[in-house]
Amino acid sequence: MAQSQGIKVFVRDATGLVRNVGGGGSFFATFALVTGGVPIFLISLLFLSPGANIYLALAAMFIPSVALGAVYTIFGISMPRSGGDYVFVSRGLNSVLGFLNSFGLFFAYVFSLGIYSYFGAQYLGYAVYTYGFMNSNIALQNLAASMLTKDASVISAVIIIAIFLLVLAFVPTKKAFSLIFITGIIEVITTIALFAITATISQGTFMTAFDKFAGTGAYSGVISSAVSNGLLYKPGLATTLLALPISWYAFTWYTLPANWSGEMKQVKKSLPIAILYALVVILVFYMAFYFTTFHAFGQQFMTAWSYNYANGYTLPFSFIGTYTPFFISLVYASPIIPILGILVFWLPDVVFFIPTMIGASRYLFGWSFDRAVPTIFSRVSTRTKAPVISIVTVGIIGIIGLLAYAYIPAAAIVDIIPIFDFGFIIPAITAILIPFMKKDLYNNSFVIKRKIAGLPLITWLGVIALAGIIYGIIGLWNSYLMPINSTTGITIGSVYIVAAIIFVVMYFVNKRMGINITSAYKEIPPE
Repeated sequence: MAQSQGIKVFVRDATGLVRNVGGGGSFFATFALVTGGVPIFLISLLFLSPGANIYLALAAMFIPSVALGAVYTIFGISMPRSGGDYVFVSRGLNSVLGFLNSFGLFFAYVFSLGIYSYFGAQYLGYAVYTYGFMNSNIALQNLAASMLTKDASVISAVIIIAIFLLVLAFVPTKKAFSLIFITGIIEVITTIALFAITATISQGTFMTAFDKFAGTGAYSGVISSAVSNGLLYKPGLATTLLALPISWYAFTWYTLPANWSGEMKQVKKSLPIAILYALVVILVFYMAFYFTTFHAFGQQFMTAWSYNYANGYTLPFSFIGTYTPFFISLVYASPIIPILGILVFWLPDVVFFIPTMIGASRYLFGWSFDRAVPTIFSRVSTRTKAPVISIVTVGIIGIIGLLAYAYIPAAAIVDIIPIFDFGFIIPAITAILIPFMKKDLYNNSFVIKRKIAGLPLITWLGVIALAGIIYGIIGLWNSYLMPINSTTGITIGSVYIVAAIIFVVMYFVNKRMGINITSAYKEIPPE
């Protein structure tokens, strides 16, 4: 145990957490983390790469994604501790970098709670509108319109966060993951059903149905309107290259299971299932989603729709955004479609709050256990076996993120995306350098030390991951998704400045108590 002047650096000799999380629950947690709310969001971005070969873009960016996933898997099974990349980087590269980088990721994850709670509120409103439109029920359509106002969406989103906050505060972690497993099975079954139904729709059939409700020539009108407003739909290599950064971003969040690796049963088996196996299934999910969507509605039509919607041009049913179940309902007027839409797109969007709150709270726990933040955040409930104070803190900050996204969008989602992009650079560099900079740690702790062409496997994986991250950043730099300007610069810079202040203050607070917290970073925390 690392000590300074006879005082323990770590808060206690054991974390107090319990290894009771299985691979199955973690697998579905990753599925919800990556796909919750994302498919509809990706459709809204089609205009950024008009005519791209989306399947090729996804396959290409799957390679660096699975490389980074393998990095986190190797780190996680070698050092299965709460805090994930915080532990890896602080021990494998530099303590200060480990804290600052993980603080940025913590901020991005927690603020995303607010953003995705807002998405969840909107998707519920879309489903109500779809059902009301299908049945010519004006009352339901008006209810949906009320639900989709900004203030109503914020209220619904706060309720969503509060519900899951209460669940995690009073329900043991093991049962929370059991809930994720059950909902995951439902998500898979309903996804297969919805995609199968969508695959039965031909583009001609949809065009006829769309024109029936929107007016003769409306389908073609959407495309011609986008073209006249400046959209250049040009399939080919150039537009496919534009889709690569977006496809890379589509795979983010899959690294979060490493944050609760210290609570996994049979971590050497469970973590690969949670990250690597999940990534393969997620790739299949995205491929199937795009294929059935383009087959049914037409890629050019959906691209034009996204362009007109993003730029505020006139659209029939613009109220519905890019919510594809509504388009399905124009062909199949069945109540099953809105229900499937809720289960496929809304359910994972809200279930994702469980692993996100758990994962983010483990950052707080890991810092606290090292005394880099107040030790109150490492307290573990004897009943739930979870750091409840950390979880509650995450929920409160998530609500702040919701308010920022709803009322100050310029300082919310466009700041979170760059932090996610930048935040994975340091772990990738750690993977490249750790066999050389921290030889003892690598030789004594790593369970996989295989070499390829004379270099450690983890170094190769880090290089591939880093290349993908850098390309993603270059592609998104100063774009629609990542506008680098004074607002984003100040906001992002403030996050890291706050982190630096916290680290320095806690260093001197602990020093007065006779504790040198840097001693903690010389060894892996106890289990």
